[in-house]
Amino acid sequence: MKNYVKSILAVAAISLVGCSNINNYDNFVNTFIVDEELSPMESIGSLKAVDLFVLNDQHIALVAQNSKSYLLTTADSCKNMYFAKKLVLLNSDDGVVKAKESKVARLGDKYTECTITGLYKLHSVQFDSLHNAYISSFRNPQGSVNGSSSYPRGI
Repeated sequence: MKNYVKSILAVAAISLVGCSNINNYDNFVNTFIVDEELSPMESIGSLKAVDLFVLNDQHIALVAQNSKSYLLTTADSCKNMYFAKKLVLLNSDDGVVKAKESKVARLGDKYTECTITGLYKLHSVQFDSLHNAYISSFRNPQGSVNGSSSYPRGI
Protein backbone atom coordinates (compact mmCIF):
# COMPACT_ATOMS: atom_id res chain seq x y z
CA MET A 1 0.00 0.00 0.00
CA LYS A 2 2.87 2.36 0.82
CA ASN A 3 4.40 1.82 -2.62
CA TYR A 4 1.04 2.56 -4.25
CA VAL A 5 0.71 5.86 -2.34
CA LYS A 6 4.32 6.80 -3.18
CA SER A 7 3.67 6.12 -6.87
CA ILE A 8 0.57 8.31 -6.87
CA LEU A 9 2.45 11.13 -5.12
CA ALA A 10 5.35 10.86 -7.60
CA VAL A 11 3.01 11.07 -10.60
CA ALA A 12 1.19 14.04 -9.06
CA ALA A 13 4.47 15.87 -8.38
CA ILE A 14 5.69 15.32 -11.94
CA SER A 15 2.37 16.55 -13.34
CA LEU A 16 2.50 19.69 -11.19
CA VAL A 17 6.02 20.53 -12.36
CA GLY A 18 4.95 20.10 -16.00
CA CYS A 19 1.90 22.33 -15.53
CA SER A 20 4.01 24.91 -13.72
CA ASN A 21 6.45 25.08 -16.63
CA ILE A 22 3.60 25.49 -19.14
CA ASN A 23 2.02 28.26 -17.05
CA ASN A 24 5.40 30.02 -16.72
CA TYR A 25 5.88 29.86 -20.48
CA ASP A 26 2.36 31.25 -21.05
CA ASN A 27 3.26 34.19 -18.82
CA PHE A 28 6.61 34.56 -20.59
CA VAL A 29 4.98 34.86 -24.04
CA ASN A 30 2.43 37.42 -22.85
CA THR A 31 5.18 39.48 -21.21
CA PHE A 32 7.38 39.05 -24.29
CA ILE A 33 4.75 40.68 -26.53
CA VAL A 34 4.63 43.72 -24.25
CA ASP A 35 8.36 43.96 -23.48
CA GLU A 36 9.40 43.58 -27.11
CA GLU A 37 6.76 46.18 -28.04
CA LEU A 38 5.37 43.97 -30.80
CA SER A 39 2.86 45.90 -32.88
CA PRO A 40 -0.28 44.06 -33.96
CA MET A 41 -0.78 43.64 -37.69
CA GLU A 42 -4.07 43.54 -39.57
CA SER A 43 -2.92 40.91 -42.06
CA ILE A 44 0.01 39.00 -43.52
CA GLY A 45 0.38 39.05 -47.30
CA SER A 46 -0.27 36.04 -49.48
CA LEU A 47 1.31 32.92 -48.00
CA LYS A 48 1.72 29.77 -50.03
CA ALA A 49 3.77 27.57 -47.72
CA VAL A 50 4.16 27.88 -43.98
CA ASP A 51 5.37 25.95 -40.98
CA LEU A 52 3.31 26.30 -37.81
CA PHE A 53 4.74 25.66 -34.35
CA VAL A 54 2.44 25.50 -31.34
CA LEU A 55 3.99 27.36 -28.43
CA ASN A 56 0.88 26.91 -26.28
CA ASP A 57 -2.89 26.97 -26.80
CA GLN A 58 -2.96 30.74 -27.35
CA HIS A 59 0.31 31.29 -29.23
CA ILE A 60 1.51 29.78 -32.50
CA ALA A 61 4.69 30.66 -34.38
CA LEU A 62 4.42 30.83 -38.15
CA VAL A 63 7.43 30.70 -40.47
CA ALA A 64 6.61 31.62 -44.06
CA GLN A 65 8.27 30.34 -47.23
CA ASN A 66 10.31 33.56 -47.37
CA SER A 67 11.76 32.81 -43.89
CA LYS A 68 9.78 35.60 -42.27
CA SER A 69 8.45 34.74 -38.83
CA TYR A 70 5.22 35.74 -37.14
CA LEU A 71 3.48 35.15 -33.84
CA LEU A 72 -0.22 34.29 -34.03
CA THR A 73 -2.47 34.62 -31.00
CA THR A 74 -5.80 32.91 -30.45
CA ALA A 75 -8.62 33.44 -27.96
CA ASP A 76 -8.23 32.22 -24.37
CA SER A 77 -11.02 29.76 -25.08
CA CYS A 78 -8.88 27.96 -27.69
CA LYS A 79 -8.02 24.48 -26.37
CA ASN A 80 -6.19 21.35 -27.49
CA MET A 81 -3.75 23.15 -29.79
CA TYR A 82 -0.79 22.35 -27.60
CA PHE A 83 -0.91 18.64 -28.43
CA ALA A 84 -1.65 19.08 -32.14
CA LYS A 85 0.09 16.72 -34.52
CA LYS A 86 -0.94 18.78 -37.56
CA LEU A 87 -2.12 22.36 -37.96
CA VAL A 88 -3.45 24.17 -41.01
CA LEU A 89 -4.34 27.77 -41.72
CA LEU A 90 -7.90 28.44 -42.80
CA ASN A 91 -8.02 31.73 -44.66
CA SER A 92 -9.48 33.33 -47.75
CA ASP A 93 -8.68 32.01 -51.21
CA ASP A 94 -6.02 34.65 -51.82
CA GLY A 95 -3.77 33.24 -49.08
CA VAL A 96 -3.85 36.39 -46.96
CA VAL A 97 -3.96 35.74 -43.20
CA LYS A 98 -6.18 38.27 -41.45
CA ALA A 99 -6.60 38.95 -37.74
CA LYS A 100 -10.12 38.20 -36.50
CA GLU A 101 -11.04 36.45 -39.79
CA SER A 102 -8.52 33.68 -40.46
CA LYS A 103 -8.39 30.54 -38.38
CA VAL A 104 -5.94 27.86 -37.43
CA ALA A 105 -7.24 24.29 -37.20
CA ARG A 106 -5.94 21.24 -35.41
CA LEU A 107 -6.36 18.10 -37.47
CA GLY A 108 -6.08 14.50 -36.40
CA ASP A 109 -7.47 12.78 -33.32
CA LYS A 110 -9.36 15.95 -32.35
CA TYR A 111 -10.54 18.77 -34.55
CA THR A 112 -10.20 22.22 -33.07
CA GLU A 113 -10.68 25.47 -34.94
CA CYS A 114 -9.54 28.78 -33.45
CA THR A 115 -9.84 32.30 -34.79
CA ILE A 116 -6.57 34.19 -35.02
CA THR A 117 -7.00 37.20 -32.75
CA GLY A 118 -3.57 38.76 -33.22
CA LEU A 119 -0.69 38.82 -35.69
CA TYR A 120 2.82 40.03 -34.85
CA LYS A 121 5.93 40.20 -37.05
CA LEU A 122 8.98 38.63 -35.39
CA HIS A 123 12.62 39.33 -36.13
CA SER A 124 14.80 36.23 -36.20
CA VAL A 125 16.25 37.06 -32.76
CA GLN A 126 12.73 37.34 -31.32
CA PHE A 127 11.69 34.03 -32.89
CA ASP A 128 14.83 32.40 -31.46
CA SER A 129 14.01 33.82 -28.01
CA LEU A 130 10.50 32.37 -28.05
CA HIS A 131 11.76 29.01 -29.32
CA ASN A 132 14.65 28.79 -26.85
CA ALA A 133 12.40 29.77 -23.94
CA TYR A 134 9.93 27.09 -25.03
CA ILE A 135 12.65 24.44 -25.01
CA SER A 136 14.13 25.56 -21.70
CA SER A 137 10.70 25.69 -20.03
CA PHE A 138 10.58 21.90 -20.19
CA ARG A 139 14.23 21.31 -19.32
CA ASN A 140 14.41 23.56 -16.27
CA PRO A 141 13.26 21.67 -13.16
CA GLN A 142 12.85 24.94 -11.26
CA GLY A 143 9.68 25.69 -13.21
CA SER A 144 10.91 29.03 -14.53
CA VAL A 145 11.39 29.78 -18.17
CA ASN A 146 15.08 30.59 -17.99
CA GLY A 147 16.00 31.15 -14.34
CA SER A 148 16.01 34.95 -14.69
CA SER A 149 13.84 37.79 -15.85
CA SER A 150 15.75 38.36 -19.10
CA TYR A 151 14.98 36.58 -22.37
CA PRO A 152 17.29 33.83 -23.55
CA ARG A 153 19.31 34.86 -26.58
CA GLY A 154 20.63 32.30 -29.03
CA ILE A 155 21.64 29.05 -27.38
